[in-house]
Amino acid sequence: MMKSILSLTIAIALCAIHAAVATTVAIKELGQGGVLHRTSSSSSPTTSAGGVMSFWKSTHDADENGVTREYRTVQYPGMSVVTDLFSRPKGGIILALTGPEVDLASMPTVASLLQQEEAVTGHFYLAGNQGRKLMRHMNAPHLSSGEFIPLVKVKGKEVIVKEGNRLESLSVHIQNKKEAAAVDESIRLMIESVQEEAKKSGSTILLHVVVDQEEEDVARGRRRLVAVDDGTHRQLAENQGNNQNNNNQNNKQGQQQNQQGSYQIPGYYDDNNNFVTPFRTIFQIQYYNVVQWTALGLFTILFAANYMTMNMPLMPDTLLFGESAKMVAE
Repeated sequence: MMKSILSLTIAIALCAIHAAVATTVAIKELGQGGVLHRTSSSSSPTTSAGGVMSFWKSTHDADENGVTREYRTVQYPGMSVVTDLFSRPKGGIILALTGPEVDLASMPTVASLLQQEEAVTGHFYLAGNQGRKLMRHMNAPHLSSGEFIPLVKVKGKEVIVKEGNRLESLSVHIQNKKEAAAVDESIRLMIESVQEEAKKSGSTILLHVVVDQEEEDVARGRRRLVAVDDGTHRQLAENQGNNQNNNNQNNKQGQQQNQQGSYQIPGYYDDNNNFVTPFRTIFQIQYYNVVQWTALGLFTILFAANYMTMNMPLMPDTLLFGESAKMVAE
């Protein structure tokens, strides 16, 4: 009986700890830029693990092994950062920071990426501890700080040299503040090196930083977000409902947006917290129009060529029955 009570108490404590954790994904363009865009204030930075995976797959054409996908993945609708239709990055790298001592006070570079909106292109926020889950999907090696520091320099050089828009990934487990400071310094040096090399080559490298944080830290980061109202004024967009589930958060945000007169995409969230809508995304609409009008143009050219061939006037062949044939016969 006592063992059952103890196990139940431990399980409840672990669930409480897990519920108090949220994941932040910061995206930064290194180099020329212009391959990502922030959407309007009606788009919520809160998303799911599936949404982040769709963003990564729609932005990068191949994994770290150079295997190119057969088709381009469509990004989930309603996300706060979207890819450009025409400009593509040269590559990207994901850095995931996990562990009990991910102390932002000891990591100024990572803290600026997570908390300063002007330092990055945008943020995604996920409820729960999703960092390890995302890295398992990416098959990223889970390293200690001693293994991570030299390897992150190598990955920074490889992402510049390699072609094919690959997405490299690394995950590091931080156990104390000393390791946190050392990891932060290695990330800073890598960012400076990649930024310089990317500018020289005129390319763009995307840096994705994934960090599991306490819910209060994530809430403070969200309150720093600046939203554009009617394209002219910026207002602070605070998250209301940190202790509620994602559906309640999305409903509250939708009510606030409707009160401000902004447009909200109709849809719902399924059991996996994936947003489902019957409406097409801008990428799907553009892709459909490009394919449709290209096919109609090719069909028109083919029809015109066949029509002119069918109605071509017939006349004697001068090569076979003309003067040249007579000269050969003589």
